[in-house]
Amino acid sequence: MNSHDLCPRSLCLAALCALLLSACLTPATTLHTLQPVRQQPLRQDFANFSALILLMPVQLAPHLQARGLIDRLPDGAAHTSTTHLWAGPLDEQIGQQMVNDLRDLLATDHIGLYPGPRFGDIRYQLEVEMSEFSGDGHAFTIVAVYTISDSAAKTILTRKAFRQTRTIATPDYSGYVASASQAIADLSKETASALLAAHRSQPTAK
Repeated sequence: MNSHDLCPRSLCLAALCALLLSACLTPATTLHTLQPVRQQPLRQDFANFSALILLMPVQLAPHLQARGLIDRLPDGAAHTSTTHLWAGPLDEQIGQQMVNDLRDLLATDHIGLYPGPRFGDIRYQLEVEMSEFSGDGHAFTIVAVYTISDSAAKTILTRKAFRQTRTIATPDYSGYVASASQAIADLSKETASALLAAHRSQPTAK
């Protein structure tokens, strides 16, 4: 066999080994999604509601806009994971999760995510500003402000802060995501209660 024929084969074999070694050394990436948390209806006030409750795009603080899950270090600094990522934009995941939660809690399908139906009759508008959504291995913290407006009257009905720190059951990212999902469920429950209170203050609303 000609020795010149061996050189390309040797080079290919070396390149393949280098590629495999590189793959072994590169940490695997894990994608995470918020988990559905089913909740019972609070009341039936919206059961015959004909207008629409519209959730506007969730506003995230700058440090929450990356795909990586945020870990809080002991000194309070934020570390963005490069191997544990949200499967899609976090603002969209939170928005869709809250819409699903509110449909359960208010017993109505008349809840949409912006832009909603093209010709929908929007009565209430919900805005959420998220300033913290992170864990430190032991606890998960969420800090947000939500605003409920009457689109017909063009007035703000409620604007409140929501803050919660809850224990992470298992010290890994599955526990992190489970706590994050429950935090969104609890935020949804509070906003649902606020929507019910606002609606009851306007008994003629349909």
